[in-house]
Amino acid sequence: MNQAISEANLRRSCALLQALYDHGVRELCVAPGSRSAPLVLAAVQWAEHYADISLHTHFDERGLGFFALGLIKASQRPVAVITTSGSAVANIHPAIVEARHSHLPLLAVTADRPSDLVGCGANQTIEQLDIFHPQVRQTLVLDELEATHAQDTLHKYLIACLSPASRGPGHINVPFREPLYAIRKPAWDLQRRQIPSGSLTAIDWAEMPTLDKRSLLVTGQLNQQEASAILGLAQRTGLSILGDVGSGLRLYAHPQVLNYASLATSHRECRQHLDHYEQVIQLGGRLVSKQLNQWLAEFPGDYWLIDSHGDSLDPSRRAQQRQADITAFCQGLKGMQAIDTQLTALQQWIEHELDDLLADGGSSLHLARMISQELPSDMTLMVGNSLSVRLVDWVSQARPDRLPSLLTQRGASGIDGLVATAMGAALHSHGGLSLLLGDLSLLHDLNSLALAKHQTKPLVIVVINDDGGGIFHGLPAREQKDIFKAFFQTPHGLQFADISAQFGLKYSAPESLAAFGDAYRQACAHPGVSLLEYKVVAEHTQQEWERLNAHFRGTAEPTRPA
Repeated sequence: MNQAISEANLRRSCALLQALYDHGVRELCVAPGSRSAPLVLAAVQWAEHYADISLHTHFDERGLGFFALGLIKASQRPVAVITTSGSAVANIHPAIVEARHSHLPLLAVTADRPSDLVGCGANQTIEQLDIFHPQVRQTLVLDELEATHAQDTLHKYLIACLSPASRGPGHINVPFREPLYAIRKPAWDLQRRQIPSGSLTAIDWAEMPTLDKRSLLVTGQLNQQEASAILGLAQRTGLSILGDVGSGLRLYAHPQVLNYASLATSHRECRQHLDHYEQVIQLGGRLVSKQLNQWLAEFPGDYWLIDSHGDSLDPSRRAQQRQADITAFCQGLKGMQAIDTQLTALQQWIEHELDDLLADGGSSLHLARMISQELPSDMTLMVGNSLSVRLVDWVSQARPDRLPSLLTQRGASGIDGLVATAMGAALHSHGGLSLLLGDLSLLHDLNSLALAKHQTKPLVIVVINDDGGGIFHGLPAREQKDIFKAFFQTPHGLQFADISAQFGLKYSAPESLAAFGDAYRQACAHPGVSLLEYKVVAEHTQQEWERLNAHFRGTAEPTRPA
């Protein structure tokens, strides 16, 4: 009887993994645990059966969930995470939240005890059903079913999770009765199913914007294929692009791309010029730039928002939002407009002014601009949240050598899991990856530095250490002088040399911008993980930004640079 139970557990696990394979899963992230043993045994057998399967392990479920998000971002394929029962399940909740709001197909496969052992004091047992509600649309319980029946149930569930119209995270809860470790492995005799590739419904062009009005494109969160399609649309039609930092277009130098959206929409004369457009078409949601969002909320013309997902993405509630495949929309939109040469001149003027304003100094702003200038052309740039992403948005210099690979984590915009996400993404990044983040973000995710041992390509972690939450120096919280440090900035007094040694990272703490440039170039050529710590005073960064912002708000009407 015991052997029959353990073998049934394994057959059910094999059926689950076969269904995942049929739906495009090629990578599985496995956290250690005993209740999940049938899934682990099946995973090892699965990897032996299919040559294109990769298994990843990590002792920390929280980091493992974000590591899977990095794999998804870089590979554009669904990834599954296996955990044992109990609090291990709760630990992947932050990654599920991010996946929900970024529409990433993260599949949580959680082992559980049978229902008769829930709620009676059984060890390592919690109520796991709907633990991720409402971040997942539904939890599938894969109970003690026959393998064929299990595959039918899984097939329907995975279609719902992975279809382009409603793509997002899923939760498959699998109760196992002891014994958990099968002595005899059944032959892998499951047949593959041919799953038709899903797509959004055909675009109803009667419900879409046309180019019969003077139009401007604004880009939000995009993958590289979408960014490339938008650039092709602009080149074909003459449209100009206002690029937010969530799209790679922010870092791509092109005559039709205005890269400095935050600075441009802060400048009075520039805003007046932009207001003369009759129509804005935003492609992709979740804009980072506060200044750009404010301009869109006040824009006097028609405002459209096209995104491949159905979520409401306009905080001002002004946009006419339509769900459509962005690439297909760009390929199908017809029309022709004259290139806005004034925006081209404005781009040149802002670049010229920034070169002068940031000619000397060593603040975080100077650091972000240097990274954009020195980033190898084949390396992915991942930008952390809070102040880091804003630094890149404000002052990064665009380059013409290629449409860059740029990653952000702006679903829920948390500062957790950034190191783990970068570790996952780096495995699929051809030329390696640079991660720019703050000290608190790194402290949040120290466990994920253990994943460094799997990295063979350059992965450069640049941490801006301003001893706490530097962004609060630019928020109204700084007026709370008596409690500001203790409750907002939260200074910690820590440095990262010892932790780098603990995890075997190549470490450097350059004390000048020039020294950082040398260290960064060396790290970008060094296989494996390097950590560069750049120490700044948060107040100095805020003062530098206020000086720069005041310059652009108060400067006279821009002219072409000589």
